[in-house]
Amino acid sequence: MRKTISLNFDWHFVPSFSENFIIEKDILPDSKKVEIPHTVKELPLHHFDESEYQIESTYQLHFSVDESEKGNNLFLRFGGVMTTAKVYLNQFLLGFHEGGYTPFSYDVTNKVLFNTDNILLVKVDSNEIKDIPPFGNVVDYLGYGGIYREVWIDVLPKTYIEKCIIKTRESVTLVENEMNLDYTLKINHPIDNSFELTVTLYDGLTPVFIEKTDEKSTDLLLHSFLYDNVIRWSIDNPKLYRFEATIKQNNHIIDTISERFGFRDAKFSSEGFALNNKKVKLIGLNRHQSYPYVGYAMPKRMQEKDADILKYECGCNIVRCSHYMQSDHFINRCDEIGLLVFEEIPGWQYIGNEHFKELSLQNLEVMILHHINHPSIILWGTRINESSDDHDFYTLLSERAFELDDSRQIGGVRNLKNSELLEDVYTYNDFSHIGNNPGLENPRKVSHAVVPYLVSEHNGHIFPTKKFDPESKRTEQALRHMAVIDSAFKYESISGAIGWCLADYNTHKDFGSGDRVCYHGVTDMFRIPKYAAYAYLSQQRQKPVLMVASNMNIGEYSRSVIEKAVVFTNCDYIKFYHNDEFIDTIYSSWHQFPHVPYAPIIITDFIGKQLEDSHEYSKSVAKKIKKALLSYNKYGFQMPLLDKLRFLNLILIHNFTMEDAMDIYGKYLGNWGSTSSSYRFDGYIQDQLVISKSRGQSHKFTLVAEIDSQELQHDFTYDVTRIVVKLVDEYENVYPYGDETLQISTSDNLDIIGPKSTSLIGGSVGIYVKSKALGRGFVQIDSNFYPSIKLKVEVK
Repeated sequence: MRKTISLNFDWHFVPSFSENFIIEKDILPDSKKVEIPHTVKELPLHHFDESEYQIESTYQLHFSVDESEKGNNLFLRFGGVMTTAKVYLNQFLLGFHEGGYTPFSYDVTNKVLFNTDNILLVKVDSNEIKDIPPFGNVVDYLGYGGIYREVWIDVLPKTYIEKCIIKTRESVTLVENEMNLDYTLKINHPIDNSFELTVTLYDGLTPVFIEKTDEKSTDLLLHSFLYDNVIRWSIDNPKLYRFEATIKQNNHIIDTISERFGFRDAKFSSEGFALNNKKVKLIGLNRHQSYPYVGYAMPKRMQEKDADILKYECGCNIVRCSHYMQSDHFINRCDEIGLLVFEEIPGWQYIGNEHFKELSLQNLEVMILHHINHPSIILWGTRINESSDDHDFYTLLSERAFELDDSRQIGGVRNLKNSELLEDVYTYNDFSHIGNNPGLENPRKVSHAVVPYLVSEHNGHIFPTKKFDPESKRTEQALRHMAVIDSAFKYESISGAIGWCLADYNTHKDFGSGDRVCYHGVTDMFRIPKYAAYAYLSQQRQKPVLMVASNMNIGEYSRSVIEKAVVFTNCDYIKFYHNDEFIDTIYSSWHQFPHVPYAPIIITDFIGKQLEDSHEYSKSVAKKIKKALLSYNKYGFQMPLLDKLRFLNLILIHNFTMEDAMDIYGKYLGNWGSTSSSYRFDGYIQDQLVISKSRGQSHKFTLVAEIDSQELQHDFTYDVTRIVVKLVDEYENVYPYGDETLQISTSDNLDIIGPKSTSLIGGSVGIYVKSKALGRGFVQIDSNFYPSIKLKVEVK
């Protein structure tokens, strides 16, 4: 039967290469013991030169295979190696692989030694090699070096099912609970004479459909059947089935293969996008697979966590895998949680020589064939991101994509208007929004033809924002994302808009800030959210959201004036209080964002009825004073003429003095002289209080740590969990000025990725904890001014 042997532990690494290493039978001299996934060079968070990891290096593994596996087929598989890999087994060259984003494998059936030492050696060249996609010109992301995805051996029987492709399509009747399932099985070395094929469809552990057929000796089987009790895979209910195919001869099971899939129909049209014949507006973010310190080298849990963050912490329904094929773990998790995927081939603007194009075709083929059974993937990207038109090249890729998978549409990301459309969907990077204009261009001005249309990038480099920037800039970033989301909903013909991007990332010197970081994310590199993340999260109704994009401290603002407070929420309205005194009930700013499902609430009136209710003035005078004060709060002495006349009226007719004005301003807006000032925002849905947040002047601070998981699985490879450390005030809000230095220590069975000493950045920071051995352990976080934090972690 099938079996998998992990080859992810006990490697030896040397940051150089010598031909003598190939014939070395002992452990490589001066080597360091490492585990896979691995990066050739751990890097600082900022300020590094990408040439530091662009080296040739050597990985060596001594391993054994039990005699009992003799007689089976053995395949050595690599999930991903950046940039090229020359692989040797027992001094024999297995092959040479170019390109860091696609998996590859070698048949080692006749090359493995049993019950004795095997030596696997991999020469890795991590340079940016011209004409290996995405390299050849400047690239706005880094291709970190190393064997950064898992390595293993698949043990398969002599006769085995090599490939299983599953496609679902609508039945002729278009009935909701009926769909056709088409499957293709490729049998390696078919059994002589006939054999029995059994296909079983499982819902969980329950078989719900069984089909048996007698087959003649063949290597390719194509079958189809109608299933009439379908629960369709969708965003809200990502129903997964299991397809199992078994071949028998003389009642003896030869091989069994199992694949997860979902019944669903996805289609882009000139009227938008439909999933299972229901229109869906696609709102999401682009994702790079890079992390602090280790680049691409993160195991399963962290890959899955990104999918969870996109779905549950950003409220996205789609992710674009920019700009390359991504981890199986990430795509699997998208299947499980109902996150739609647009996956594309590697590249960034540059189309190289014929070799580059040949590798691009290979990248396309591997991506499609490897991920074809995933229901979350709704669109293949067949163009090099933002490249020029190339009729012959893109015709070839488009035709090949359709040959391999006629069940999905294809797109090609461009930043060109009226580009030649050889794909199904005009996927366009629209960076037209600059804060004071419409969020998106009219799609008919981008592509004159009436075609399916998807915005594949927006915002990002137009308004890079650091987590520690002033509140006003962080709020502006969020409002710019909201403006684009609003435009996406405005145009019925736009299938959706995918923002740039999920997280900040390191990049080349030609891009980003001076510290080699692109601060384009709605989260930082540790996936800690900025305000902009809540522009997305507030567009769903599965859980209440109320993010006040301000700590309400006047000293943060010009003229010590808070002109407005923006609240990103999916509540119907909020009730607004100052020092527990009710100010007003405030509704969404539909005049500014008329098309989104849930517009933010923008508060400009911080007085409400307080002045009227104080009885210091008559109601009519109180209203005049309020209007004048709010105008001054917004414009200062540059207020409109009408408001200046209103002030003059108060002075001449109501004996209102400048001293009176300053006293009232200080009491109701400036909060001068008060011991403290706090604001409460109560969110209501269907007239029920569902969420409440407070803001105010901070006096007490607490260092807190939140861990993603306290149980790690140290089995197929090591495991990693994230700890987010935050300095919060008495209202449980992150204190953005916090820069406390932290010292991190662990038990012997754990390790820290990156430095053992770090600092809060904008009030928070992430820490990655790695498993080393089984057992109960701990992580301790110490600082100079706050109590130590000790977290229990168990490795199983």
